Amino acid sequence: MNLLNQYIPTYSGHVQSITRDERERKIEIVFFDYPEEFNPVLKLIFENVSDVSETQFEEKDENDIELIIGLDLWNGRYCLHTGLREINFKSTKVLSVPLGI
Repeated sequence: MNLLNQYIPTYSGHVQSITRDERERKIEIVFFDYPEEFNPVLKLIFENVSDVSETQFEEKDENDIELIIGLDLWNGRYCLHTGLREINFKSTKVLSVPLGI
């Protein structure tokens, strides 16, 4: 099940940051609004994250803006796929937090 339309229906999928906090068992993704604007507008927070694996396709250049290609839920696992990497993990809760601009 592709979750992009559910979580970021009106945004481009361009990412300001993807951070993982192993101690707090969280993954946070901050999305920009549109490539022309680059305002951080939405944060997805995955809580109680476990069983994480990551595959890096290519190194991120300091000028690269990561783009989410897919966010899927399949057999209880999330798959976050960007142009640079793929992260697979389990999570028991997802929060969608609008950010003020």
